[in-house]
This record gives sequence, structure tokens and C-alpha cells, in this order.
Amino acid sequence: MDKYNMIFKKLDEIGFKITPRELKNINSLGIFTVQELLYYFPRAYDDRTNIKKIGELKGEEYVVLKVQFLTVTNPFTPSRMKMTKARATDGTGIIDIIWFRMPYLVKTLKIGEDYIIIGNVKRGYNFQIINPEYKRLENQKEMKSGEILPIYSTKKNFSQNNLRKILKKAIIDYCVYFEENIPKDILDKYKILERKKALEVIHFPTNKKLLEEAKRRFAIEELLILELGILENKYRSGNLKTRKYSINGEKELVKKYLKNLNFKLTSAQKKVITEIYKELNEGYFINRLVQGDVGSGKTIVSIILLLYIIENGYQGVIMAPTEILAVQHFLSVKDDFKKIGIEVELLTGSIKGKKREGILENIKDGKISLVIGTHALIEENVQFDKLGLIVIDEQHRFGVVQRKKLRDKGILSNLLVMSATPIPRSLALSIYGDLDVSVIDELPPGRQPIKTKWINNDMDLEKAYSFIERKITQGRQVYFVVPLIEDSDKISAKSVEEYKIEIGNRFKNFSIGILHGKMKNDEKYKVMQEFKNKNIDILLSTTVIEVGIDVPNATIITIINSERFGLSSLHQLRGRVGRGKFKSYCFLISKTENDSSKSRMRIMEETNDGFKIAEEDLKIRKSGEIFGVKQSGLSDLKFIDITQDIKTIKQVKEICENYLESTKGRIENPYLKKDIEEKFL
Repeated sequence: MDKYNMIFKKLDEIGFKITPRELKNINSLGIFTVQELLYYFPRAYDDRTNIKKIGELKGEEYVVLKVQFLTVTNPFTPSRMKMTKARATDGTGIIDIIWFRMPYLVKTLKIGEDYIIIGNVKRGYNFQIINPEYKRLENQKEMKSGEILPIYSTKKNFSQNNLRKILKKAIIDYCVYFEENIPKDILDKYKILERKKALEVIHFPTNKKLLEEAKRRFAIEELLILELGILENKYRSGNLKTRKYSINGEKELVKKYLKNLNFKLTSAQKKVITEIYKELNEGYFINRLVQGDVGSGKTIVSIILLLYIIENGYQGVIMAPTEILAVQHFLSVKDDFKKIGIEVELLTGSIKGKKREGILENIKDGKISLVIGTHALIEENVQFDKLGLIVIDEQHRFGVVQRKKLRDKGILSNLLVMSATPIPRSLALSIYGDLDVSVIDELPPGRQPIKTKWINNDMDLEKAYSFIERKITQGRQVYFVVPLIEDSDKISAKSVEEYKIEIGNRFKNFSIGILHGKMKNDEKYKVMQEFKNKNIDILLSTTVIEVGIDVPNATIITIINSERFGLSSLHQLRGRVGRGKFKSYCFLISKTENDSSKSRMRIMEETNDGFKIAEEDLKIRKSGEIFGVKQSGLSDLKFIDITQDIKTIKQVKEICENYLESTKGRIENPYLKKDIEEKFL
């Protein structure tokens, strides 16, 4: 095991023989250890066994071409940016090739000689490739060798050849230290390529068949590490479906609370509550994901279940990702719980001194029945008397490790996690491998669909502003959302302060409030309360309102530079309106020319269904961007497309479950255990 630890040490600590400049270049790619170096996989391959003809090109694609240059020039550009432009042919067609900031190529590239060009083709007046790789062919034997070269993501002044040489050296010197981290019986049963061989092949393949085997091996490996890291938690305290405790089943306070509500629960809400009641009453540990669209009523479901567990002698917790959301939860239940004799307290990072000490003491003594807070809840000095149910809101913002830290504080360790980022059920069952899944697929009665309009020109923008003005005059309130807090030279979007002036000039007769993450907590709460109490007509905010703001009188949300937001964020933001009896609207302001951004705007106009939006979001964006937090492991998946490879995900999950059953929940392979620890901790 000592030798295996070598791969997790920094390159400059183990005497890896590269120059200081090369080390700096490697570090700039986020690579510091041998393990990170050899797991820095190619993004593509220069497959010289499959040269494409220019005459076969149809649209945008990544290609390898064999061409001869007809002309090579340094044309004048209005921006004065130095550029080399070449026109090339392979006898079947003509293509333009452009290199920016490389004027010296006009002297390097030889007309009439053979070159290999590697890059992304785009269609303009002619087909063209921008900043491709190129290599002059010395003789025809080079073409017939069938060479497959790796192509990596690199930075300026760090060439592919230099990185290839470094990787080749690392494979020779350190590949021997990479012990097998997939159990042998799994390797044999599923005919998986052995690790050391796969590392050599993935970087320097000798043929396509072997390369596909290496890709398959690492696809299975990354899923094994992810699923085992998640599922291991399920087995640490034994099988969660084994009877462990008994509960009295008292429901008087729950009935009293429900009677005082000014609305009725939906059938979907009742179904989820009944489902969880049954498990609690039978003494099973709860380990469940409740997902539902924005406004589907997940919070009230969790409040009722918390009340039930409290009534039966235990404490409850709600952990939220932001102070704003934690405060909203606290304010929404404090008075109602106080009426039925239940003590609720708020615990966040901003609460300090004697007040904090008093809260911690009362939590430990059991005087506080329900604690609502942020990450502050997982600190070591937070101790409970008899914690029975944990509710984690906005699950995608927390990782597996954070869940476990809070869960370790409980006696029963019942866990309910909620997510308003819907994902397909089959995918949820695979990704949240340690959780049962419940779906609230029904909106409360009377909740109207929100009409969404994409505004992409000045005329429509003025119409939208006139409409907003009329609605405010009628007594409604409005959100304006901007993507930045302060000025940035890198992004051409206006700051909140600039927008306050612009919006203020346009809506002179109305009061405007500002809300963003850099404000002090007291300032945030004051603005939120002023808006809720109708003292502010327009709330100009960053995405801090994405979750946690509930103002029924706010009926319009206008999202400025909406192309800068993902689909899930746009849908979450839209969910801030439509919470009362008035018809609600969402305006997406964007003059984008980007096809992907245009697609997002159209999807938002077409549907209010969060599950459909999530499906589209998964197609457009990387999984890690959707599910957030690095601990989930999703952002690190390189060989699996979680929207397409459901079959593989389910198969690997089954392998993991069978493995943990056979080992009674232990990871017996020490190298696999080490890799899981590196991933999740």
C-alpha cells in the first residue's frame, strides 16, 4: 500500500524529472500528482487511419485532414489582430484555415507539401478551421503507420507534443504503482481490461478495439467509485430496512396543525406523507429523496413529518444551503409551532457570542425541538439530545460527506432530502443510489402556469416595461434579476448598481430595493421583509432569490441577460412568481445570437414542466453543472453520459449492491477504498 500512496504525492515531491517550466505548465492544468497526471485523459484522438476528405464534409465536426496549401498570407484585420490565413485542398474540395496571433506561420508553412490538419470544421462562405493543430508529413510512410495520437486540453504555450512526452515518461516510470482497484471477480466476470494496461492504452492506443476496451474500463471504474462511495453509507449502520426502533404513532399535534392550514394538501403530497409514515411506524430508517417541481409543496410535506417525529419524542432539523432560505423556513413555521407548544430556533454562521452558546446548550439539552440552519449545523460543537429526523433542502447543493456529517449527530438518523431540480426517475434511482425516491408530481390547486416571454429587441422590451408599470399600478410587485453583483471587465453585463439607476429612471414613481449575496445579513432580512410587506414595488436582485423567497403578491419576474443562466436556474427563478391568486409572468431579456442560448429561451417559453426542462438541461449542459457539489462525483464523470448510459449506470449499481452484500458493507480492496476516499473527502 505504501507504493500505491506514491501516486497521490505531488510531482515535485517524488522527483519526477521535468523542468520547472514543464511543472508549471502541468500545474496550470490542475495536475499536481501522478494520479492526476495519468488520469488526465485525452479529449480526442488524432486517428490517422481515418483521414476525412474535404468533399465529404457536411457541417460542424472534428476532423483529421491531409491537405496541401494553395496560399498562405497575413491579411489585414480591422482589429489589427495578427492572423495567418491559408487556403488548402486535398483534391476533393477547398477549405480555409486560420490561425490567430501566429503570423510567423506564413514563413513556416510550405505551399504544395503534405500536411495533417486536426481541428473543428465550421461552415462559413467556405468550410474553415480556426487554430487547428498541424503537422508536416516528411514521407508517405508516416501516413501508412496507422498512428493514433492523443489530443489533450492544454493551454497556450504548452504544446501537445510536450504533454505527450511528459505522459509517456510518467507511464514508464509510475504506471507500475497503479494497483488494481476493481475486485478480480468483477474484472473476470465482466471481461474488464486490467488497470495498468488500460492506462497505457488510453493515452497511447495501438488500435481502435483496444482503445474502446480501455474507455469501457474507465467508464466502469468511475461509476464503481461513485456508486460505492454513495452506497457504502447505506451499509455502515446495517441494512436500513431492518427494524431498529419503535415509535408511538401520536398524531394529535399533526392534526391540529393541518386543521389550521388555509389550504388542502394535494393527493401527491398525501401519498408521500403516508409512504413515510408507514416506514416510520414499522421502525424502518428513512433514507429518502423527495423531488418535485417548483411550488409543488415539498416544504409542507417535510414540516408535517418533522412535526410527527417531534410529537413522538425526538428532535428535528432542517438544513438549507443559504441563510436567506433558512430564515424563510424559520419565519414560516416559528409562529405556528409556537401556538402548539413547540420550540423552534435558527442556527446560522452569523449568529455568534452568548446567543449562539445559549442555542447550542438548549439543542443539547433537548429544549429546542426543531432547529433550522445552514452548514453551521454540521459543526462539531452542535450536539443534539435526541435527533430523530433530518431534512436537507435543495439537496443538489450539498454533498454526500455533508449529509453524513449531519446524520452522524442523530440517534435514529432518519434522512429526508428535498430537491426542486427534477431529474428523470430512472436516473434519480441510479445517481442517488443510497436513497429511496418519492416524487410530488402535482401542483397545488389554483396554481396557474406562468406565461413566459423571450424579449430580444428594444421594441418588445418597451412593451414589457409598460406592462410591468401597469401591473405595479394595480398593486402587484416585480422582481428584476441580474447576473452580476459588481462590474467586471471580463463579462459585458451591467452591475446591480448600474441597473438600479437604469430601472430607477424607467420606473421613477415606484420604490426599488436591492438584494445580493454581498450584503450583510441584517440588510438582507430588512429588504426581504420590506418587499414582503409591500413597501418595495421592485426588488432588484442577483440569484440569491433563486430559492427561499415566497411573496404571493409578486407576479412578474424579469431576468436580465438571461442567456447567462442555465435552464434549471431560469426555471427556479421563474418559480418565485405564481405563488398567489394573480396571473403571473416571466420576461427573459436577451439579445443573444448563440444557438444554445436561443434554444434555452424557446424551451422556457414552451413549457412550465420542470421535469421536461430538466431533461433538456441534461442534454445541453454537463451533469456536474446540474447537480452541483463536487462530492456528488457527477462533475468528474468523463466516460459516462448520464442521460444516455442509463443501462450501464444501472448495471454498475447492481454490481456495487451485490459486492457490498457479499462483503457486509466493507470495501475490501484497499486500492478501491483509497480511491473512494480521494473522491469523496
